[in-house]
Amino acid sequence: MTFFPIAGPAGQLTGLSSADADIDAMPMVLLHGIQGSARAWDEVLKHLPNRIPALAPNLRGRGGSVAPTDPMAYTVDCFADDLAAVLNVLERPCLLVGWSMGVLVSLAYLRRYGPSRLNALVLMSGTSQGNKCHWFSGENAEEIAKEAELRANRMALKESASPVAAAGAWLSVISTDFRSVLPGIELPTLVIHGSADDQCPLGHGQLIADTIPGAELVLLDGGLHNILAQNPAWVAGHLVHLYDSVTRLP
Repeated sequence: MTFFPIAGPAGQLTGLSSADADIDAMPMVLLHGIQGSARAWDEVLKHLPNRIPALAPNLRGRGGSVAPTDPMAYTVDCFADDLAAVLNVLERPCLLVGWSMGVLVSLAYLRRYGPSRLNALVLMSGTSQGNKCHWFSGENAEEIAKEAELRANRMALKESASPVAAAGAWLSVISTDFRSVLPGIELPTLVIHGSADDQCPLGHGQLIADTIPGAELVLLDGGLHNILAQNPAWVAGHLVHLYDSVTRLP
């Protein structure tokens, strides 16, 4: 894997990309969660075939990407704008995969920009209602930052967002409700969830799958929130299956 730099709306964005993939194939873009970085996808990427050009961007505030000092620069809509900058440099529509907060970013992107740069969608371990999540209990940025460090260790994240990025993102997440976006999604959609997810309980994934027309729900039995680390081969297998089904469409 290699790092790629691109110009984002607030400054340079970095990330991981496949070094030897087929540049003419449909890209797969992988979004991390509220505290993670592109490295959250390390183990899954090892299980993806080289024929798939995979990109895992570092949204602002982590992994060498621009890191504003203002917590208000880390709203879900700001992350969606970062994603738009990534998709704008691709030559063809992609398969977009969001994990955890990446699900909210994906839905925010669809609300702001529409589906024209997407061929398919995977929403993993996520929710359409950030206002129903309980990832942190702190009431201010300092308290949230302290919680974030403990949560990152508990979830086995290889690399974490800056404290201001985690705090700003959480203050945005708890005001989001994207249920109204779901019925209008007309992309092939796979919803992946762990049956024992304690951060986004299964009901969140079930609601997404039930509301997006034609969406399929796949469960990892006993899966917790970070199924990327828990069973990366299983996750990669489902991503490849959807990828191949989409590329075979006329």
